[in-house]
Order: sequence, then C-alpha cells, then structure tokens
Amino acid sequence: MIFKIPLAWMLSATMLPALAQTPMLNPGQNVQDAPGHKVPPAAENPIVPANVPQTAPNRTSMDTRQIRPMGPQPATPDAPSPAIRRAADTKTRPDAEALHLPNLRVLNLIGSYRQATMAPLPTGTTGRVQTSLRDGRLYLSLHDAIALSIENNLDVEVSRYNLFIADTDVLRARGGGSLRGVDLNIEQSPAGVGETSVPLLITSTAQTGGSPLNVNVEDLSQVTQAGNTTQQNLSANGTYTYSPGPPLPLFDPTVIGQAGYIRRSDQTSLISDTGSTSGTDTSSTTGPLSFVSAALDYQEGFGPGTQIDVNVSNAAQVLYAGNSQYDPFHAPSTSFTITQPLLRGLGRGVNLRFIHVALLDQKITQLVFLQQLLEVVYGTSRLYYDLVSLGENVGVKEEALAAAQKLYDDDASQVELGTLAPIELTRARALLGSSRLDLVQARALYRQQETILRQQLLRHSGDPAASFTEIIPTDRITVPDDPPSLDVSSLIKDALSNRPDLAQAGLQLKADEASLKGSRNGVLPNLSIYANAQTRGSSLVPYQILGSPGTGEITVPGPLTEGGLRLSTIYQGGVQLNLPLRNRIAQADAARDAIQLREAESRRLKMENEIRAEIENAVIALETAQQAYKAAVESRNYQQQLLQADLDKLGVGATTNLNIVQDQSYLAQARATEVAARSDWMKARIVLDRSLGDILDKNNISLDDAIRARVP
Repeated sequence: MIFKIPLAWMLSATMLPALAQTPMLNPGQNVQDAPGHKVPPAAENPIVPANVPQTAPNRTSMDTRQIRPMGPQPATPDAPSPAIRRAADTKTRPDAEALHLPNLRVLNLIGSYRQATMAPLPTGTTGRVQTSLRDGRLYLSLHDAIALSIENNLDVEVSRYNLFIADTDVLRARGGGSLRGVDLNIEQSPAGVGETSVPLLITSTAQTGGSPLNVNVEDLSQVTQAGNTTQQNLSANGTYTYSPGPPLPLFDPTVIGQAGYIRRSDQTSLISDTGSTSGTDTSSTTGPLSFVSAALDYQEGFGPGTQIDVNVSNAAQVLYAGNSQYDPFHAPSTSFTITQPLLRGLGRGVNLRFIHVALLDQKITQLVFLQQLLEVVYGTSRLYYDLVSLGENVGVKEEALAAAQKLYDDDASQVELGTLAPIELTRARALLGSSRLDLVQARALYRQQETILRQQLLRHSGDPAASFTEIIPTDRITVPDDPPSLDVSSLIKDALSNRPDLAQAGLQLKADEASLKGSRNGVLPNLSIYANAQTRGSSLVPYQILGSPGTGEITVPGPLTEGGLRLSTIYQGGVQLNLPLRNRIAQADAARDAIQLREAESRRLKMENEIRAEIENAVIALETAQQAYKAAVESRNYQQQLLQADLDKLGVGATTNLNIVQDQSYLAQARATEVAARSDWMKARIVLDRSLGDILDKNNISLDDAIRARVP
C-alpha cells in the first residue's frame, strides 16, 4: 500500500528543526539584537553609490526624477463659447438635399394632405478634382483634400440628412405627437496604413541589432484618440428612453365627419310586434322609415391642457323621429364640451415638453453635425500627412537603393581588379537585394494609402469624371525649430468651451429634464373638470378623456345623444377623478427617469474629465514629438558622419567593406526614423487641434459652407 504525503507536510517536517533552533524575538526587539544573529562580513555588504536615490518608508524615489508636474485644472466654464452657441442656433440647411414641405398654414387646407418631397441623393462635386488633374495625376493640397471630404464624404452627407430629421421631429411635436428621435452617432475616418507609429525596420538592419545612434519614435497622439471603433455614440442617455408621460393635447385641430343611409322600422316599443293579442303588447308599427344620418365633430387641444369638443349630428332624429327625413340637418343636435385637467396633464411645461425636447434635439443635431465635421477634417488631415510621410519614405528607400547600387558597382570593379575579396561583393549584393525589398514595400504602402484617401475624397469611387491614377500631395511637413509654449490650463478652458460634443451633452441634460417633468406629473391623480351644453341631447353624457398618447391618433367619440329616452336642452358640468390606489407603474416610471437623469449627468461629467485628460495628453504628445524629432535629426546627422568617416577610412584601407554596408543600412534606418518622427509631430499637432475643437477654424472651414457642401 502506498501512502501519499502532501508536499506542504513534508516541507513543514523538514523546517521544524530549524524553526526550533531559531530564537524568537521579543516585542520591540530588533533583528540585530536577537540572540544568535550574525553580522555578515563587510565584503558581503553591497556597496551603494551615494547618488543612487534611496527609498524611505511610505515613499519612493519619484521626487528625485526630473518629471514635469501635471498642469493645473481650471474651473468648468459657465456656458459654451459664442461660436458653439451660434453653431447650435444656425438655421442654415443643405441646398442639394433640401426637404420641401407643402404649405401648412391654417387657411391652406389642401397643403396639409400633400406629401413632402425630397431631392435625390446628390452625386457630389468633381470640379475641384478636374481642375487639379494633370496627366492622370491628382495634385492635391491639404485644403483641397479637406474641401473634397466635406463636399463628398458620405458620413457628412448622412449628418446633413439628420438635420432634416430633427426638423421633422419639431413639426411632429407641434402637432401634438411624440418624438421619433435623432441620430447621435458619428463616424470616424479610417486609420490608414500610416497608422504604424514606429517606422518599418530596414531589412538589412533587422538581423544586426541596429545602430547605437538610431532612435525609435512613439506616436503618443494615439493616446488621445477618442474611441477604439469607427463609430462613436455621443448619447448621454445610453440605450434607455424616458416614459411617455401623460397624454398630449391635440394641438392640430381635428374634424371628424360621418354620413350614411339608415332604414328602420317605425317601432315605438321594445316589446315584440309579432301580432300577439296579449294585453301587454302595446306595440304599433307603420311602414319603414329612411334617414340620411350625418355627424360632424371638432376637437382641439391647447398648451395648458385645455381641450374642446364640438359635435353636430342628427342622431336624435334617426333614433326617435316618426317620419322619414333625408335632410340630416333639419333639426340637428349640437353638443359643446370643454375639459381642463387640474393635476395630471396640467401646465404648459408638461404638455409642451415634446416641443421643448424637439427644439433642443434640433440644436443637438447641429452640434453633432459639427462634431462629424471635426472628425472628417481630422481624419482627412491624418490620411493626407501620412501619405506625405509615406512618399518621403519612398524617397528615403530610393536613396538607399541608389547608395547600395553604387557600393555594389564599386565593389564589383575592385573585385575585377583583384583588390577586394569576392566575399565583400556578396555582402554588397545582399544589401542591394534588401534595399530593393524595402523600396517595394514602401511603394506598396503608398499605394494603399492612396486608395484609402481616395475613398474620403469622392462620393462615388467609380465616377469617370473624377478618374485619376495617382495622388501627389503638394503640402509638406515642416517642424518649427522653436515651437510656442503651451499653457495647459488655458487650453483646457478653451476646449471645454469649444467642444461641440460636450455642448450637445449639456443640451441632452436639458431635454432629459423636460422629459422628467412629464414622468413626475404622471404620478399625480387624474383630476379634471368638464362642462357640456347640448340641444336635443340625452340626459347623461358619458365622460371620456380626450387627447392622445403622442401618436396623433384619436378615438372617435360616440354620438352624444345616444342612450336617452328623452331629448332636452342640457347644461351640465362636473369633476372627473381617476385615482389609482397604489400607482406603482407611474411611481416606477418617475423614479427610473430620475435615475436616468443622474446617469446622464455622470456621463456628461465623465466626458468633461476625458476632455481634460485628452488636452494634457495631446500637449505631452506634441512636446514629446518635438523632442523626438530633434533626436532623430541628430541621429541621422551623426550616422551620416559615421558613414562618411568610414568611407574615408576605406579609401586608405583602414576599415572593411562590412562596416560600410552596416553604416549605409543604419543611415537608411535613421532617415526613415526621421520621416516617422516628423509625421508623428504633425499628427500630434492635428490631435491637439481636434481636442481643442478649433480644427475647422485653423483650416478656414465655415460651418454654413460645410452644411451647404460648398467649401471655397
């Protein structure tokens, strides 16, 4: 039989003798003072230099490092900037996509029943492309690239249509309808193949470990890029909606008409008329009677919750007359009813809440359109400058290939003369092959970037009027020697005032507060007063709640004269009370909507905090990119000097051909790093402009021109 002993027990058993021999410490006794403690020899003590930072209890060595402290955080501005307020209040609408509504004025009855017309999807503009085409090549400046993106980009086009959707919601709310909502999503531009921050390694240096003079650069601007997907939702409410609240008055007056033919027997008693001789049968009948029945009903609601109902019909004649009558208005019955809520549904703030929300959504949509513009301008600028950098990288690879070819030719001549070993020619041939591979890869990346950028510039990629085979960017990246100093606190304050995404989140909170008014009002009992006057009416009018749940559809009331045995002139009034004793549904809706408002406030505050961090990260990225570019330029200069020095040594036989091959590879890598560092600086600057919300102003783009798709 085999017994298995746990490993922990075995370790415990082996450690028990040692533990038994180890003296225990008394409370407050140091280890050095413990019995049996031996001080290690001096030779075994590590020697710590005096300049090494020492840690202390509850401290680290952070205070000895030269790290700039974080920027001070300014207070939140009281209101958005005037530019953002103008953008939210703009009345400019697209021209080519114009929505044509019929004449909806009160006196134009026909216009209310005509359909709105919408122009076909615009084909985009190609004139700017055609003027820049030469020999099948598109010579493109940054401004032209941005203008083409604004005019033709389909993401911007979708946002233009969203402006009209917000307008239709305003129209629907003014008629007494609920809202269908607006789109709060924005699309981000594709990253492109230039997204790689560290330049691709030169093939010949990938296996040698690289030169000690080369530096790598990191694109820190990626830290501040919002979202990890191509779509970003700017909603502060998440996926939840607010409760519909109390029924809405019918702000659009409604007329209900009914006409028909009725033929009935002239029976004056409900007792059978089968001819019974029973004394209880008092029925008497004459020939059938014919009538033209007609009814006309008018309903309208008002902001305070007041609603009126006017009804005219000949129901009394049809029910009680003893002679046929084909004139439906020979002796009509009229009824006028007015109702006014006293608790639930009382007040303009409750009944006009959807109009207030729709007007806020209109402003929100305009700011969402502005945010979409920022994303398109930002994305197009990145794609454009990445194409510039990839083009410069192609030039670097071409120069490296030319240098490798010259080295190979020189070595081949020396091998023929017998002054150079054939193995050196093999090394030169390997460098030549790797340089060709680098050039092929660089050109492929450039072509891929062209394809991605073209997608942003044209409405339809297959449009023959805008056909080109190559994009030649005409702008270059210039890194200033002395960049201006950046005040982080001031930049954060500007961003909080100029960011349209933050401003529209604040407007969403106002819309949520208007919706919450309806939820809170829905908790109250339904207490209303009503008054009714009738001619030839019945003795009792059943009371019904007028209005609709925001759909615009109403319930046609029954004839007010139906159900009585006598016809009289009636004046009546009263109080209607609907009192749910527990009211759990309304309480749950009001509580949930209040919670959702707090959630929206939290999301809006989170967005503000993210903007603050985004500005700081953008400043850090720009400053780091500036220093990285300087280091890359110095590395390239030193690498070039090393190559020239080794070439001079090679002329006198003081070095080997292997060093020349390595120096040329390292120089090519240093040049590629310099190109990447310059690109990273430009992208960091664009990210800062985007984070500040002023990238349109810096590119001379007007919001009204962008809405009309006519950028000068």
